[in-house]
Amino acid sequence: MPCNACVSLVNYYVRIGVACMQMTASHLPYTRNGLKFFTKRGGLTSGDVENICDRAAHKYVARKTGVGGGGRGTPPVVMRVDLMSAYAQHLRDIIKQRVAHPTHYDTPLRGFKVVVNAGNGCGGFFTWDVLEKLGADTTGSLHLEPDGRFPNHIPNPEDATAMSLTRGAVLAQGADLGVVFDTDVDRSGVVDAGGAAINGDRLIALMSAIVLGEHPGTMVVTDARASDGLTRFVESRGGRHCLYRVGYRNVIDKGVQLNADGVETHLMMETTGHGALKENYFLDDGAYMVVKIIIEMVRMKLAGVEGGVGSLIRDLQEPAESVLLRMDVMGEPKDAKERATHAVEAFKNYIQEDKLFGWVLDDCGDCSVAEGCLMDTNNDPIDVDAHMYRAKLYDENQRAVGMVHIRQSVHNPNIALNMQSYAPGGCKSMAKDLLERFLLASGLNGFLDISQVEKFVQ
Repeated sequence: MPCNACVSLVNYYVRIGVACMQMTASHLPYTRNGLKFFTKRGGLTSGDVENICDRAAHKYVARKTGVGGGGRGTPPVVMRVDLMSAYAQHLRDIIKQRVAHPTHYDTPLRGFKVVVNAGNGCGGFFTWDVLEKLGADTTGSLHLEPDGRFPNHIPNPEDATAMSLTRGAVLAQGADLGVVFDTDVDRSGVVDAGGAAINGDRLIALMSAIVLGEHPGTMVVTDARASDGLTRFVESRGGRHCLYRVGYRNVIDKGVQLNADGVETHLMMETTGHGALKENYFLDDGAYMVVKIIIEMVRMKLAGVEGGVGSLIRDLQEPAESVLLRMDVMGEPKDAKERATHAVEAFKNYIQEDKLFGWVLDDCGDCSVAEGCLMDTNNDPIDVDAHMYRAKLYDENQRAVGMVHIRQSVHNPNIALNMQSYAPGGCKSMAKDLLERFLLASGLNGFLDISQVEKFVQ
C-alpha cells in the first residue's frame, strides 16, 4: 500500500526543541510526495528550503568527487522512536488539563459522541489514540485505515463528498461533533450536532470566537478570499482582521511577522482549512485545531450552554453566493508563470485606468498591506510567490454587488477567480462583466482558456 503522508507530529517535535521533516503528498496522488521542514520557529519558508536543497546538492557533489570535505565521516546514530504515541499523549494531556473535568478528569469526553472521517489518510489515530482513550464514543467513524489510493473520496475538508458523508454519519449517530481531516492532518473541518458543515469562513469564525475568548483584541490573519461577513464577525467580538495573500505559508508567516512587530496575533487561518496558532508554535496542525474545538465543546456543556459549538457562529453573515472558476494558461509550460502574471496585472491596470467602470481595488485589511494583497509596505516584506488582487464591483447606485479575488496559481498553470456576491445572481453579473469588458476586450482569451467563465454566464 503506498504511503501517502505521515501525521502532523511536528507539534511534538518542536515542543521538545528539535527540528523535524514530514513526507507528504497531502490530498494529491501518492506519486507527488514532497518534504516539509519545521523548527521551533515554525515551518520553513521557500527560501529556507531552497538553501537546504543547495547545501544537500553541494554535499552530494562533494561526496561523489571527493572534493570539498564531503567525506562520509562518522556515521549518524539512528534511533527508532514511537513518536505517534507521544504525540497522541500530548493531545490527550492538553484536553484533560484545559477541560479539568470536575468528576472524571482522565475521561473528559465520556458521554460525548464524535465521528471522525479520516478519508483513508492518516487521521485515524485521532479516533483510537485520542478520542476513545478520553472516553468518547466514536461509533460511525469513517475511512480510518490509511490508503493512499483514496478509494472513498478525496481526504479534504473542502470536498463535498467528504463533508456530505460526515454530515450523514453525525445525524445518523446523534453525534455531538463530526471531524474531517485531510490526508496529512494539517487541515481539518468539523460538522456540528445539527449537521451543519463548518469549513471555510465558518471554521475561521468558529476558531476566532474561541481564540478571542482567550485573547481579547487579538489580530486574526486570513487569506484575502475571506468574506466581508467574516471581517464583521471578528470585529464584533473585539478582534481585528488582517486579510493577506492566498497561500497558507503566506498567512502564517504574516502572523509571525506581526507578532515580531508587536501586534498580538494568535490565529492565522486560510479558507482551505489550514490553521496555525501562536500557542502551538505557528504550526498548521489540523489535529490541534480540532482539540481546541473539542475543549470548547466540553466547556460549553459543563457550563450548561445549549446549541454546541455551532451556536458560536450563528450571527456570521455569509455571502449570498460563492463561486470558484479557473482559467488554464495555454501554450508552452515554461511561459505559463509569466503569462499568468501578465493577466493578473492587466486586471489591476484595467481598473486603475477606468476601463472597468464600477470596479474598485480593495486594500485587503489594516496590517500594512497595499497593492491589493500583492506586497508589504513595512521594512521587512515577505516575498511574493504569486500575483493576486481583490476588487469589488458597485452598481450604478453605488451599491456593492460583490467581490472577486483573482490570482495566479503557485503550483499549476492556471488563474483562479474566487467570486462572492451579496445578492442572488451577483456572481453571474460579475463574471459577465469580467468576460465582456476585460477578458475579451483585453485579448487575454488568446492564451487563457476562458471556457469555464463562458459556461457560467450562459
